[in-house]
Amino acid sequence: MKKHLISAPVLLSLAGAAAAQGSVTLYGIVDAGITYRSNERTGSVGAYQGHSNVAVTSGNLSGSRWGLKGKEDLGNGLSAIFLLEDGFDVTNGTSGQGGRLFGRQAFAGLADQQYGSLTMGRQYTSLDDFVGPVAPVSAIGGFGAHPGDIDDLDQTTRVNNSIKYTSANYAGFTFGALYGFGGQPGSLKDQNTWSVGAGYANGPLHLGVGYEHSDNSKSGPNDPTYGKWQGTYDGTFNSSINEGYASAQSQQIVAAGATWDFGAALVGVNYSNVQYKAGADSLYSGTATFNIAGVFGTWNVRPRTHLFAGYNYTRGSHVDGLDSEAQYHNVSVGAQYDLSKRSTVYLLAGYQHASGMTLDALGNPVAATASFADKGNGHSAAAQSQAIVSVGLRERF
Repeated sequence: MKKHLISAPVLLSLAGAAAAQGSVTLYGIVDAGITYRSNERTGSVGAYQGHSNVAVTSGNLSGSRWGLKGKEDLGNGLSAIFLLEDGFDVTNGTSGQGGRLFGRQAFAGLADQQYGSLTMGRQYTSLDDFVGPVAPVSAIGGFGAHPGDIDDLDQTTRVNNSIKYTSANYAGFTFGALYGFGGQPGSLKDQNTWSVGAGYANGPLHLGVGYEHSDNSKSGPNDPTYGKWQGTYDGTFNSSINEGYASAQSQQIVAAGATWDFGAALVGVNYSNVQYKAGADSLYSGTATFNIAGVFGTWNVRPRTHLFAGYNYTRGSHVDGLDSEAQYHNVSVGAQYDLSKRSTVYLLAGYQHASGMTLDALGNPVAATASFADKGNGHSAAAQSQAIVSVGLRERF
């Protein structure tokens, strides 16, 4: 029997030839700070108490994460692509998104320079893709989210078992669609999600619009008493803003936004409509509707110094047993200083005031309480008002 030996230089040359056909990139963000929250609620439903809280926190300006993304050239403008992204809590090293290893994103697919991309896996919706970039969260992260990220513009929800198409750029116009399979035997509708979106960019103007519809596919707490959304766990209803509607049969979101870039400054406006339609097993009846409108602006004072300010107003509609509509006034401000291209120190602050009536997690009418920021940065209050201040450091690699 003959043995064939391959020298190290030959192996290296073969590896180089294979690597030349594609690339894999390791990237990430580590964001840690100290955060103060007022009136943070403790205790159980119906007996909450409010206390101030100071803690080391993760992902204040940008969610802490690491990921791998790859691309292989297949010729004629076609490429195979993949992305695996893990979110984590830098304060204790645990994975986010319900403990998933790649809970932020996990997908593979094909991308064509002329026709766009088709991907499959755990992904953001098309509403996220096109409206998120023109929302305040694009500048200040979760501190710019609408109350409890009720309209998903801060991308706190992902869709499992989904297939997504995103077009190429046609003279500034892009569009896309996503369908998430519910995976329920005998039904193509139960626990599914679908979404469409479109965007347009021309010079200083950037527009985005999107629609998203889910049938029991986004999850609330695992206890069926609180709802039956069992598809993906992202804490969709972990906020006093909407926890009373976790038993909804379906959720619908319509959102639009626009920004205008003046160079040193940028201004934006946005609007969202969120509806929770009750079903036969819901803890309420009819359709609960929330309308959200906001404005924001950024100012590059100096090449390394950036300021942010934003305001949004949320109004909920009447549902059975409520004497008045829930309303939320939300103000957020921030300052960032770039120590380098990859290192940024920041100071973020926000205040929210709630009024009117809403439903608690058991479906009982209660006075509305504040819940500033997204589900990651915000912890619902036991009172009508809440303030949050965070100072920290963000490192990118």
